[in-house]
Amino acid sequence: MALVMALGMTVVLGMAGTTAMVYSTSNSTQAYQTRSRGNAFSLAESGINNSMAILDLPTNNALDPDTLPKCTSNNTKYSDPTATHTSTSTWLHATYSGGSVDYCGTLIRASALWYLTSIGNTHNPNKASGTVTRTLEATVTVTPTVTQPLNNPVWNYLYAGNTGSACDQTLNNNISGSSRMYIAGNLCLSPNVQLNQSTVIVGGNLDLSNNASVGASTSLSTRVETYVGGNCRYGGAAWAACSGNQDARNIYSKLSDGVTTSVNHVAPVVAPPAADFATWYENAIPGPSQTCTSSSGTPPTFDGNYPNHDNSVSTPVDLTPSSSYFCRVGPGANTTLAGAMTSSQTTLTVASATGFPSSQFTIRVDDESMLVTGGFGTTTWTVTRGANGSTSAAHLSGQTLVWNTATSGVIGWNATTKTLTISGTIYIDGSAKVSNGSLNSYNGQGTLYLSGTFHVTGSLCATISASACNFAGWNPDFDLFMVVANGSGGQNNPSDSIQIDNNFSWQGGLYGTNAVEFGNNVSVDGPIVGSQILLSNNLTTNSFPTITYVPVGMPSNDEVYAQPNPPQGFTG
Repeated sequence: MALVMALGMTVVLGMAGTTAMVYSTSNSTQAYQTRSRGNAFSLAESGINNSMAILDLPTNNALDPDTLPKCTSNNTKYSDPTATHTSTSTWLHATYSGGSVDYCGTLIRASALWYLTSIGNTHNPNKASGTVTRTLEATVTVTPTVTQPLNNPVWNYLYAGNTGSACDQTLNNNISGSSRMYIAGNLCLSPNVQLNQSTVIVGGNLDLSNNASVGASTSLSTRVETYVGGNCRYGGAAWAACSGNQDARNIYSKLSDGVTTSVNHVAPVVAPPAADFATWYENAIPGPSQTCTSSSGTPPTFDGNYPNHDNSVSTPVDLTPSSSYFCRVGPGANTTLAGAMTSSQTTLTVASATGFPSSQFTIRVDDESMLVTGGFGTTTWTVTRGANGSTSAAHLSGQTLVWNTATSGVIGWNATTKTLTISGTIYIDGSAKVSNGSLNSYNGQGTLYLSGTFHVTGSLCATISASACNFAGWNPDFDLFMVVANGSGGQNNPSDSIQIDNNFSWQGGLYGTNAVEFGNNVSVDGPIVGSQILLSNNLTTNSFPTITYVPVGMPSNDEVYAQPNPPQGFTG
């Protein structure tokens, strides 16, 4: 009896022990499994963080779809909602002590939005060669950068950059006006040339022919603040160090104090600008790598055979044709006014409300911003005038109206009101022109890069008053169209990157790798940079304000693209 009882108790205790052991092992396995899933999730988070670190690099363009490997349709639901993650062979991969992570990103440029996917991988404790994976997905909006602080003072001058010749810059005709002029090398004035500017800086020598002069001795107000780093002479006489009073050599100068009649012999050094055509060929929006995500009419042709950077657009693009066009990359909307506006009315009618928000938003018409406070979804809106520090003004029927959102890039032409709308950095792998012979205006801040040349047969103004450019009222920190041209000849005279024909006006910035030439009776207002500045009769330069903010893409400014916002909308 005792033996039977002992055996029974032994069996019962054995069963209990076995049950306890199995239960303990199961709990331990579950704990390991939970820990592995947690580790895999942490690894997936690291993949999102790695993606953000790449997008955040200042040298990377967060609006370039090649910044991260694309999550193709066979491996992420963001490209195809029914797809599964079947391949990560092209994704970025990182290995850590607890496992590894694979990650990728898909950019929807029309929405300026990244879809990020990350898969964390760690060892499966239940299988000798198994893996526990966790997938984490997130969205990242991108805010384009379209303006930046000026970091090179060259853009406050008419700048001729040639050096190394006896006459790096020759002026054959009178120049009147009040712009600041900078000659990096030697300046020669032909006979009878009168140079009247607010400031003239010559890095090398100043050579005046008979009856040529800088400024006038009439009064202090007619004298020109002059800097000459080298020597000067008049009428072929002996060279002399150009300092002190140089009235005897027809250099009627004053110092910056405004009262001392003297030439300053210490010429400020302003670094020559450099245009990075290769970088902006790839990163301009719109441009060769990314044409319009929304458009109307016939926008410019940006490239003929991307990615070959070879001046492939054979016919110069007319920026001001007979019909309207509009091109945008990124979110936003545009329409036109269906009726003229006075400077005081608080309602307006538009041709279409398609694409505009259903709550308060800001619009821009000409140089005025307005806050739309009512009428959402209809074509009649209630507005608050003069928003964002702008000034209320009258506007023509048919004028372009844009939603002031952070678009990546815009170029548009309103043939009815003869208004060009620009924003961001734009690239045409060829030449461009203004050819309608009219008085045209533009709104916005933008830089246009050209592999070829630029030719102007017509006036282009940031602001217009009394059928002419409003030279006194221009604020380049608010409106500045910058043209950067790399070619020469072709539609222009030989050696010219940029040519402006007789009797027209230009208000904006110009950069030519080669010469910039102006015809007779031309008025210019804005910074000009070229190897040489070729001037015909009666050029008038206007004293544009000191520039502090410029459109992204200005040569010699830091290359700034776009900033990603913190990730959101996590799933997984």
